[in-house]
Amino acid sequence: MLPPMSLDLSPLFALAFLTADAARANAALDEARGIAGGRSYEVLVPPEPDAAWLEGALVSKLVYFCEAMRAPLPACAGVFVSLFAGERLCVVLAADVIAFACETLGISWEELVRRYGTGEVRHALDGPLG
Repeated sequence: MLPPMSLDLSPLFALAFLTADAARANAALDEARGIAGGRSYEVLVPPEPDAAWLEGALVSKLVYFCEAMRAPLPACAGVFVSLFAGERLCVVLAADVIAFACETLGISWEELVRRYGTGEVRHALDGPLG
């Protein structure tokens, strides 16, 4: 078995609509809400992120969060992700995080919803029981 390989998150960080020192996170998150509205999904980026972290710790929980907040994929309207990476905070739209993850992991957003979603949207679309 190969050891996990570090994942380059610089393309994701480049999509940030706001960056700040982590020490001023509260003010920065207030600013982000003023820019993008909505809710922040906050995550601590490990020193050596890998694909397993991306899918298991970030994306799986983000998909569930978005669906629970009635912000379904792929648009994730009104949700942004606050990535705490060392001493930096990078704020990225959730839709951009999902797109990055899909490209990086070679998976569709529909498959992410199937694996990690609440199932509420799918069940609502199935119609009434009976």
